[in-house]
Amino acid sequence: MSETDRHGRPAPLRFSWRRVAWGELAVITALAAAALNYLIEARGVSLNPGNLLLLQPTIWLALALWAVLAWGCLRPPPAAAPPESWTDFGRTAAMVLAFVLFILVLEEVGYDIAIWGFVVVALFIGGERRWPWLLLFPPVFTWAVVEAFGWLIPYPFPTSIV
Repeated sequence: MSETDRHGRPAPLRFSWRRVAWGELAVITALAAAALNYLIEARGVSLNPGNLLLLQPTIWLALALWAVLAWGCLRPPPAAAPPESWTDFGRTAAMVLAFVLFILVLEEVGYDIAIWGFVVVALFIGGERRWPWLLLFPPVFTWAVVEAFGWLIPYPFPTSIV
């Protein structure tokens, strides 16, 4: 329910301490503080660029994300969203189950087949019903992920096809 001024126009948004999402703000602030502490400790041990190559940009990105999320916690909440239905809950549960199965079969069937299967199932759960997307996107995505892992990780990992 939006407030209006005496002329019927929408009232300007006013900051209220009661509208701050304190729980979310506390969680993301604790995570950001832990990340910053980790960066400070890592820099205290070594300033070698090889040691900080991935860590430092990742921490700075996490802190930037914290700033965006903290700003969102301070803003008033949007109009009440409709409650989740059992269908939405079922989709979420199905996606979690698919991810658990993905993790469990990753080593047994190989990364490539597991990634391909998870992407197909995730697209289907997410509502994708166009067959060209279901047939073409998963193998292309799987190939890209396996190749990227090959570039990043210096030792081989189990695959079946790629």
